[in-house]
Amino acid sequence: MKKYVLSALLVVMLLGSLILLTACGSNELVGKWEGTTTDGLNTTFEFKGDGKVDYSNEYGFNSNGTYEVKDGEVKISLESWGEAKTYKYEIKDGKLKLTATDKYSPSYDGMEKK
Repeated sequence: MKKYVLSALLVVMLLGSLILLTACGSNELVGKWEGTTTDGLNTTFEFKGDGKVDYSNEYGFNSNGTYEVKDGEVKISLESWGEAKTYKYEIKDGKLKLTATDKYSPSYDGMEKK
């Protein structure tokens, strides 16, 4: 009986670990990305595994906020923006492309993971 309880406990622990590892690795945006906007502004986004994001640019502007990933899009809410912005995203050949879904926001192309 003791062997069965220990075996069951071990299986539950292994499954729990696999689920946690899968959930943590499923967000390919996690990390620090550096590149330029379509207007040539050097920019950095740091997407964290807990849904938080930090933003900075070459003029020393910094802001933080949150992000959500869903269906090939990322919705970014920075404190300084006032409202959330949605971008279509694509990672190809190790480079991130964020394409604005509205006509007023800049897009980001060729951002590299640092």
